[in-house]
Amino acid sequence: MPRLANPFAVPGQWFRGNLHVHTTNSDGAMPPEKLVAHYAYAGWDFIALTDHWKVTELPAPSPVTAGITVIPGIEVGTAPGSTEAGTNYHIVGINVQEAPPRREAQNGAAAAQWYVDAIREQGGEATIAHPYWSGLTLRDVATVCGHLAIEVYNTDTEVHIGRGNSQMLWDDLLSHGIPTLAVAVDDCHRPGQDSLRAWTVVRAPDRSPAAIMAALRAGHFYASTGPEIYDVQLALNGEGSERPYAGTVTVRCGPARSISLVADPTRGGRLNAGTFGMARNARRLKPAGQNPQGIVDGELLTGAEFTLAGIERYARIQVEDDRGRCAWTNPLFMRTGE
Repeated sequence: MPRLANPFAVPGQWFRGNLHVHTTNSDGAMPPEKLVAHYAYAGWDFIALTDHWKVTELPAPSPVTAGITVIPGIEVGTAPGSTEAGTNYHIVGINVQEAPPRREAQNGAAAAQWYVDAIREQGGEATIAHPYWSGLTLRDVATVCGHLAIEVYNTDTEVHIGRGNSQMLWDDLLSHGIPTLAVAVDDCHRPGQDSLRAWTVVRAPDRSPAAIMAALRAGHFYASTGPEIYDVQLALNGEGSERPYAGTVTVRCGPARSISLVADPTRGGRLNAGTFGMARNARRLKPAGQNPQGIVDGELLTGAEFTLAGIERYARIQVEDDRGRCAWTNPLFMRTGE
């Protein structure tokens, strides 16, 4: 069973950032320097400026923005009619230096693949933007290779029309044995309305652009719209055991009303808060050490231990807080070709 990267098991610090925002250089409402300051004031550690078809020049640092790392980026799109729904792919490029040429003549997944490859040839990384908003299906995405991740959550498309959460497509890809990572982003266009609501948290030695990009490439990150995940550990029985892939997953997190082990169809587990909260393949863990949040036993959760049956093809952790906001780890493992 190939284990994927576990950011909770590597040295470093946690840095919160946004990988998809827009300025007045495309269709955003704030100029670059003010948008960067907006995120810096809120305590963000890094931000990628991803205007449509334009690599925005990074604003000069100021006393306000000295504490935030700014990475150049871009958002490009295929021609209309490229997807099964008759829409088009939007591809975000992170850490790029110039806009790739438009490929109007090429259509479908081949066009999306061309943009992914063009971004990577520059030393950047590509993500597939707002799949639910774009109406992307499993067939649309399954043949596109080499992208860093899909956006599991996009604030702008959620605020506008309620199509910001792409968990179902993510699980479809994982269920079909296609290893896929996920980020959460604001896709900010109107700061205050669609900003500071979703982010990606990376584990890196520092917040330099090189360190942030290395952590993203290594899969040392998780996505969130609110909850914090402190630790996730996978322990399998291992070779020689009657059930080598059986074992446990232990989770420590901030206050939550549910913690889920999301796996392939009909499998997985869940722990719900409350005195009579249902538990399936899971047990509550008592708060580790002191409990500064003042959690009363039975009200909210701060940890869970899940039991793996050994037949799961993949598993990821999802934490939901008492406001309905979620955090998502990337898959802990993938079993393919079995």
